[in-house]
Amino acid sequence: MLSPTKASAVGEYVERKISSIQKGILAGNSHARATLSRLRRDINGPSTNWMIIGNDIYSDWPVGSLGNPDDDALAVNAVVTALGLYALHQQSKSYGVAQLRKDDEPSVSFGRACRMIGRNNRANPQDGAVNNGVTRRLGAAEAAPTFEGKVWFFRALIRLMRSDDSRITLNYRDFARDLYLIQQPENASQVFQRWSCDFFYRTPSNKD
Repeated sequence: MLSPTKASAVGEYVERKISSIQKGILAGNSHARATLSRLRRDINGPSTNWMIIGNDIYSDWPVGSLGNPDDDALAVNAVVTALGLYALHQQSKSYGVAQLRKDDEPSVSFGRACRMIGRNNRANPQDGAVNNGVTRRLGAAEAAPTFEGKVWFFRALIRLMRSDDSRITLNYRDFARDLYLIQQPENASQVFQRWSCDFFYRTPSNKD
């Protein structure tokens, strides 16, 4: 299967999982809260605890679109990371932090979501990104030689989104797709180029 096709399938699976979790969280469902806790604990830990999160990842793995998980570690890494970062982002929030397909607003990529960090900062109301270290973290993520190293910086950026007071949401379907692609040297640069454009470029009608 071609990488773009597999990457899209990874995004679809992650969105389906997150949609179910987020719906449960907003409804006060204890099972959804427990799932969120497991996934969040895993992304915050030093290594993946497969026996704790295995059921959340593999019980309904879409073999038709993603194949056997044993045959594609990149897909597993992308799914586990996207779900863990969502769980971290959603922690203690009363609204859904994942932008789902049904939303009418333009897709919020990881680059665009990072641009939103600090935008309500009174000391720098036009753009808090430079002052709060977002640019540095994005650059460090791009330069990190391993996927695990990149995820370390992604986790720091997600924490900044969670602590921001402007209700930053993120399209986790597209983020999961990108997490799959950045594990491939031939695709990683293109992903960071898109994020860079979304982070820095301002159209005349888009000054957020």
